[in-house]
Amino acid sequence: MGQLMRLESREQIAAGVWAIVVRRDDPTAPVAAGQFLNVLCGTRVTSMVLRRPLSIADVSDDGRLITLIFRVVGAGTTVLSELPVGAEIDCAGPLGHGFDLTTAGHRALLFGGGVGVPPMYLLGRRLVERGVQVQFRLGFRDAADVFWTDRFAHLGEVLVSTDDGSVGTRGTVADLQGTDQARQFPPDAVYACGPIPMLRHVQQSFAADLPTQLSLEERMACGVGACYACVIPDAEHTDHQWRICYDGPVLDAGKVIL
Repeated sequence: MGQLMRLESREQIAAGVWAIVVRRDDPTAPVAAGQFLNVLCGTRVTSMVLRRPLSIADVSDDGRLITLIFRVVGAGTTVLSELPVGAEIDCAGPLGHGFDLTTAGHRALLFGGGVGVPPMYLLGRRLVERGVQVQFRLGFRDAADVFWTDRFAHLGEVLVSTDDGSVGTRGTVADLQGTDQARQFPPDAVYACGPIPMLRHVQQSFAADLPTQLSLEERMACGVGACYACVIPDAEHTDHQWRICYDGPVLDAGKVIL
């Protein structure tokens, strides 16, 4: 069961990518970087059957305003992108386990790819508030797909890759590894959110030597761990699977098989 939140604003920030701000009346549940809202797309009369899990990109200091960023990929997100300001949205959450900030040390490296970019903003904010120096490595499809890099730049150094090279380095975030800026930033900890190939790169490149946390993207049904629809194999126990919505979405890189 969710709570009704008011749509305060909506803005298209890239090709097919929207940022919305919702207001909740009860801000008592704290928002951790890496958590998500499970959103019922539509109105109270007509809505999709299943909720859509949307990562939290930012939250106001009083906890009332929550920013969500999503890509329009189907009927549910299309409806959500077209709701008028002032509409009531049924949102469950914040849900899931977020990032553990205590492992960050003095310098943290943050990877984001595509719709995995949004949660890295709130994570970066929280780390900077703790006195941690951050570097972001963000991957996008092309120039039309890039968003919020100016906001990220207020927090730390931003390295960008695009598949076609129209912005930043040509290729994926893995190709940023050889740049001068990357070599000059030896991290104490690594955090990442994005598609599985990107997470594999992060896991293989850093997890053996540094605290590394991965936020996993997956289709979710219930969002609370009851249906076991969003699972990933446990690297330490072959007869066990992690529920991404409940045990995650953030998990230690050494605990999952990608």
